[in-house]
Amino acid sequence: MKRKPIFPWLAVLALWPYFSHGLAAAELSLAAEGESKYTIVTPAEATVQEKFAGEELAKYLKRISGAELAVQSTGAGPKIVVAQAKDGKGPAGISFTKDEAEYDAFVIKTDGQDLYLVGSNKRAVLYAVYTLLEKYLGCRWAGFGERFQTEEQKKSGGFTEQVEEYVPASKSIALPVINDRQQASFKYRGFISYAWYGNTPINNVDWAAKNKLNYFWIPIGQYDEAGDWRKDVVMGGMVKRGAVIVVGHHSFIYFLNPDKYFKDHPDWFAMAGGKRVPGGRTGGQFCLSNPDAVKTFRENFIAAAKKFPEVDIFAPCPNDGYGWCECELCAKDKVAWEERPKYQAVGDNLMRLMNRLNDDLQTLYPGQGKRLQAGAYINYAPPPSREKLSRGLLIGYAFFTRNWFSVPWGNAKGEVPDGPYAFKLNAKFLEKWVELTQDTGGDAMVLEYYCGRTAWKGAGFYLMNLITDELGYFRRIGVHGAAVQIGFNCRKTVPANMYVFAKNLWDVSLPTDAILADYAKARFGKAADPMMKYLREAERNSRELSKVVARGKEAERAKSLADCEKYLDDAKALADTDQARKNLADEQANFKKLKAWQLGK
Repeated sequence: MKRKPIFPWLAVLALWPYFSHGLAAAELSLAAEGESKYTIVTPAEATVQEKFAGEELAKYLKRISGAELAVQSTGAGPKIVVAQAKDGKGPAGISFTKDEAEYDAFVIKTDGQDLYLVGSNKRAVLYAVYTLLEKYLGCRWAGFGERFQTEEQKKSGGFTEQVEEYVPASKSIALPVINDRQQASFKYRGFISYAWYGNTPINNVDWAAKNKLNYFWIPIGQYDEAGDWRKDVVMGGMVKRGAVIVVGHHSFIYFLNPDKYFKDHPDWFAMAGGKRVPGGRTGGQFCLSNPDAVKTFRENFIAAAKKFPEVDIFAPCPNDGYGWCECELCAKDKVAWEERPKYQAVGDNLMRLMNRLNDDLQTLYPGQGKRLQAGAYINYAPPPSREKLSRGLLIGYAFFTRNWFSVPWGNAKGEVPDGPYAFKLNAKFLEKWVELTQDTGGDAMVLEYYCGRTAWKGAGFYLMNLITDELGYFRRIGVHGAAVQIGFNCRKTVPANMYVFAKNLWDVSLPTDAILADYAKARFGKAADPMMKYLREAERNSRELSKVVARGKEAERAKSLADCEKYLDDAKALADTDQARKNLADEQANFKKLKAWQLGK
């Protein structure tokens, strides 16, 4: 019987050259008429990630074709090998460099009738599985999904969290000869998250892994308190997906809590206006020149690092805002800050503490790959002028002055257009941080606001091309990663932003329109064409016609909003599935908020 390649509809997508592979000249028949002669083979002493990768492959192959493939350590007939390379060496002569191991590389390769899915590290083997399913078999995970309750769960108080997914059906699966080797454009790719189920549920973790994101940064106070969430979502979700788990955030108050220490040790805390003040989560630091305060802070940091051995990166950052100590010793380390002259830069004093914490962490976990992430934000965004960086530090740089409507200050071509003065300074600071980390074996990453601050007053702004441009610029200057704020409300504003963000973090060369074509087809089906028009115009409206910068363009703004509304109405008329109609309703709800904001005073 002649085998037909599955999913011919994918060939019409604009994204076909980037995400999909022509299935002509098929060589491997993974399934025929709902049956398969293949076995999924994982190593005899498989890691939890290898086991999970094999199980995921079996699950989706069954959903696609109905064929049930066993997952075991040996196979007599044709096999699909799912494995992680050990010390750079994998099966079938597949090997990886150290750089590939750090950047989550993988190989998908056919060898005779066998298929190899080999990762350069623990999580990359899972990315090989998801890429096979996405690129060659047509699966898509474009939306975060929902939390819902069955009638039975309503009685028990339980719930289900499931990623939104698109899995084609075909009783026969044929593959061509494949030799596909990929490596991420950025080492760290992910989210600044929040703990507890409502903010970072398991379906968010699942979506991230399926789109090859690897980084979750969680406030340590929440991480400490959310015991059930840690057990179910971190240990039961992130760990088996090989995620990079990061804790810290604005956390000086966690390691030196004024509620505990201020009464007996007021001199440990910042002097402001001639008196000591306790500070808090949103402002007010401690006295970095007080040796006893620093000693206690370090002791509490070490205790936390011991308490959470599953954490890969510890990121103890200052409390949010300013409130730095004005005592004589602290003042010696402050320098002028040209971006906001009424404040002073505190990078040298802060870096001295970060260097000590990094030494403490490496002493506690020698040779285990644990990292310290230091923040660069507001008046500690300027790099230190005297204090050298400790070896291997990861710097997380946040663009605190940016706005969603601003002209990108850098793009893949290396162009830095005219823009606000602050943006030029930000670019200078970031490039200096990159230089400093390169000199000390460290990394620099960007902490962005593509989802979070951009959801101003509940309205999500469309930034898809801006994201592509900026990630191209970050890659060009040597940035090693990017993470974006994401909370419960952010996920529903402009999910297209997050899809573009994820796809470009993995492959920064992918064109925005190609990613959006794939996104629109997956989420809106027959309504994809008008939704593409809507997404393009909504971004133009959000950025070029924002009421904040496009003054005097009220008529053009109103016409753009009317065009957006028409495209949404056209899409509504074409949507032919319940999921597409639901996705469209969410988009319409966001547009309503955007329109209200644009027309408001």
